[in-house]
Amino acid sequence: MTGMYITIALRHLAKRKLFSFINIAGLAIGITFSLLIAVYIWEEKQVNSNLKDLPRQYYLQSAWKAENMYMPLITPGPLAKALKDNYPSLVANYYRTFPCSANVSYKDRHFRMSLQPGDTTAISTFGLPLLQGNPAHPFRDDNSIVITEETAMKFFGRTNVLDEVLTVDTRKNGKRNYAITGVLKSETRLNTVTTINGFKSDIFMPMPNIGYFIGPDSDKDWNSVCTASYIKLQPGVKPEQLAVPIRKLVMMNCNQQLKDNMSIQLVAMNTFYLDTNNGLVRKMCYILAVIAFFVLLMAVINYVNISIGTSVYRLKEIGLRKVFGGRRQQLIAQFLSESLVLTAIAAFLSIAFFELLRPLFGQVLNKTLPHVWSFSGMMVLFYLLLVAVVGIIAGVYPAFVLTASHLLKVLKGKISVGKGELLFRKGSLVIQFSLAVLVFVCTLYISRQIDYFFKKELGYNKEQVFVISSVPRQWDTVGLKRIEQVRDEMMRNTAVKSATISYEVPDGMNGGSLPVIPPGGTSDAPVNVEMLVTDGNYAATFGLKIVAGAFFTDQDNAMDVVLNESAVKALHLKTGVGEQIEAPGPLGGTFRIKGIVKDFHFTNMQQKIAPMIFFSQNTGAYYRFLSIKLQTADARKAIAGIESVWKARFPDAPFEYFFMDDKFQSMYNTETRLKQAANVATALNFIIILLGAAGVVAFSLTRRTKEIGVRKVLGADTRNIIYLFLKEYTSVILIANIIAWPVAYFIADRWLDDYAYRTSMSVVPFIIAGVITFSLTYILIALQCFRTASANPTGLLRSE
Repeated sequence: MTGMYITIALRHLAKRKLFSFINIAGLAIGITFSLLIAVYIWEEKQVNSNLKDLPRQYYLQSAWKAENMYMPLITPGPLAKALKDNYPSLVANYYRTFPCSANVSYKDRHFRMSLQPGDTTAISTFGLPLLQGNPAHPFRDDNSIVITEETAMKFFGRTNVLDEVLTVDTRKNGKRNYAITGVLKSETRLNTVTTINGFKSDIFMPMPNIGYFIGPDSDKDWNSVCTASYIKLQPGVKPEQLAVPIRKLVMMNCNQQLKDNMSIQLVAMNTFYLDTNNGLVRKMCYILAVIAFFVLLMAVINYVNISIGTSVYRLKEIGLRKVFGGRRQQLIAQFLSESLVLTAIAAFLSIAFFELLRPLFGQVLNKTLPHVWSFSGMMVLFYLLLVAVVGIIAGVYPAFVLTASHLLKVLKGKISVGKGELLFRKGSLVIQFSLAVLVFVCTLYISRQIDYFFKKELGYNKEQVFVISSVPRQWDTVGLKRIEQVRDEMMRNTAVKSATISYEVPDGMNGGSLPVIPPGGTSDAPVNVEMLVTDGNYAATFGLKIVAGAFFTDQDNAMDVVLNESAVKALHLKTGVGEQIEAPGPLGGTFRIKGIVKDFHFTNMQQKIAPMIFFSQNTGAYYRFLSIKLQTADARKAIAGIESVWKARFPDAPFEYFFMDDKFQSMYNTETRLKQAANVATALNFIIILLGAAGVVAFSLTRRTKEIGVRKVLGADTRNIIYLFLKEYTSVILIANIIAWPVAYFIADRWLDDYAYRTSMSVVPFIIAGVITFSLTYILIALQCFRTASANPTGLLRSE
């Protein structure tokens, strides 16, 4: 019986080629897009899935009452170890690290590498696979390191590199040699242990080395909030059970400021990637899933509309089968089989489309999507269920409508087109157009917001600024003098307008904050101000606007500082310039305000501009970047000249750099990916709508051929006939816009609320979406109607 159903289904598909093509094309597009999005979401949810004992792994994250204190991803250095030592019945293991970077060398090969000085428990706690080395004892001593497979290939061109030696340029102890005692196997899936805050680590080293990159014994200082901390709970222990122990340790060991402002939260590692950065990844997954559902729903609606519309061709067949004893259940099974067969063909094509579009879509979403043949069992099951559900849903309504028709009317080849059916068909068209307009308007707002990012006045000039990120970090007066000489030599190049040495550049990562007491204030209520350590050329290089006083120079007093406008407001200063502020603690003192700069966007526009204080390098030799402002059209030639100076001065250091333009764009990678995915969805929506409209109009023209002939005999011209059909769809599109606009406004407004600086709500995107929707539909209908409306009425009246 099933074989017969499939045979009949294939015959009908072959007989009605146009409508079969429209249905298959629409479903194939919907299934392909849904599969691409589903695979992307699955891969995002699989981050950290390769970690050992994942349900028991947690990340320690800070929440701060006061603004601009510390990043949420860092906690006091000793906390994780203290939890294991003091509460072994609750905590099975821990791992702490201070991610940083340094220049690393092997013979004449020099690269800037990401480091993780931290506890030696990383390999055993998380079950990180080793290609070379002993998993039980991956580190031989404090001068041993574990490197990634990629790092081994980068330096040596092979992975069997045990006991080879790499030289690391440390901040405080100069160059140190480390023997390789382990090589981490390259993993196909991302995890947030080897990749922290988007930066993949290349080299792992024991905790005692942390003193070479930050202060000595920082892992033992409770007031040093600098480490990324992980803990592994004992079996059966709930994270809530650690709330009291954590609070007790903080109250016993931390200073009053941390006690008053810091609370520690345990974030499950199986959701950490999705929920960090204000849940950015999870929101992205939700949005894409909804868009994919809309695209697939529109394809299903197309199928239902066309199936019901072309039902007249099947009426006599249904009647005869009923006369010869066919039961309604069998007829329903027949139509469901046809739907499943058609969906299966579309699904087969979708696999080919998936493989074809996988690299392109992976590039759009910045994610490597797996091949179909490497799908997990869960993904295969999801795909089969998706195809089955789509096939059944698409076939249910046509099957029940057609098989419910009265026998005599069916035998005559007639079926009543009642109000219910017309209402359903028009309602489904309204839903389609509403979804298309909704996605289109939201896409336009995403584009407007991204344009706003790149067109808004930033407060600094990023054009033709490139930043050398591989600066040797010899943080003393000798090292500072050396890098200042290189800076000055580069500024003698006619292609260089200015150059500056700084600890940070405007890339969203600041160097920490400092509590500042305003004039007349008390130490009980300091204002947290973000710190920037720079030289006197920073304002000129980045084009900062001085609104009062002057920027400091390299020869200024170490206690001279510069504030931004937000800091002046936060500290309630009268004039700013010439006033004194006080900062408690080891980095503090009494500072004199020399100048005020106009507010500029140091982080992305999700965050408000924070109060900032500029310190000169005279306060302390802290630097990581050498930023250079070019003034030439031939940037490549200028950079080549700068590189020659660099290599002459630092022959054992790499020359690695980035342009501020590129860094600024990378701050909005998520929004850019969302925009590209939404653009694709919008295009697919309109393709599906136009396919569906083409099918419905084609059927309507066939069904109303005699009516068109009569109208022409009575004097109607081609324009009148086309207008007749346009009028029928005008109300549908108009209602769809009326429904979609307020929903789109609400969604777009809520999405824009995540940004402290956002584009304004405007009627323009709504008008654009409405006009394009009307125009495309009108053009399609007019083109289809023109041939029939221009035909000889005699031929139309003879049509059966």
